[in-house]
Amino acid sequence: MPAHTSSSNANMEEKRDTQEGKSEEEDMYEKVLEKEPRNVEALKVILFGKMRRGETKEALKCVERLVDEEPDEVEWRLLKALCYETMGKLRKAKRLYKEILKEMPLLLTALHGLTLLMHKNYEGPAIFEMLNNALEIAQREKRVTDERNMKFVIAQMHVIKGELDEGLKKFQDLVKEDPRDMWPYLNLVELFTLYRIKRRKAAEIFETCLALVPKDFPLRESLEDIVLAAKTPSQEQFQKLFHDQNM
Repeated sequence: MPAHTSSSNANMEEKRDTQEGKSEEEDMYEKVLEKEPRNVEALKVILFGKMRRGETKEALKCVERLVDEEPDEVEWRLLKALCYETMGKLRKAKRLYKEILKEMPLLLTALHGLTLLMHKNYEGPAIFEMLNNALEIAQREKRVTDERNMKFVIAQMHVIKGELDEGLKKFQDLVKEDPRDMWPYLNLVELFTLYRIKRRKAAEIFETCLALVPKDFPLRESLEDIVLAAKTPSQEQFQKLFHDQNM
């Protein structure tokens, strides 16, 4: 009996927490849905509220309704795949990502989602085969931005897999191709902290990056703090600050 009572209390507390996490806007749109079950704006508000609270199963129901209402809207299909992935239904998520990429082979969000999912499934060689195929499409169709995006994802994937030497080379190539793009510099600094190479080298790269960052860039002050930390005696302090800023 005590165990049953404890479980009931826990369920009541969880329900209360969920109710408290709902906004007035969600309550309002839930009432709208009662009268207008196909109201897309109401479904969107309720969907993002449920996702914010981690109510994935309930969020999936909203996404499925949005897919029915707006079948050509790729955002809902991507969110449906994400819901499946969060719930551990990786096969369903993978199938959805592939269906999307069959229609839009260079859609970065879908490629990135499928890449990470395949990594969870330990599909190493297949990941790079897929990304290199996408890169070839971008090069063949002369889609410069998509080509660079593919190279960026490939470089990141090497790092995620622990292939730091190859990741370093790929990011250095990206810097050579476009020295004005700050993002490869940021990835290089992280690699240098992983390598535990001299802090001075990391600071030099970061200073180059800062020179490319607009003065009104939201993260500029954080980047300046990291440069200062890179020049301090403590490598551990530098690594902690860098990773804190990237959380």
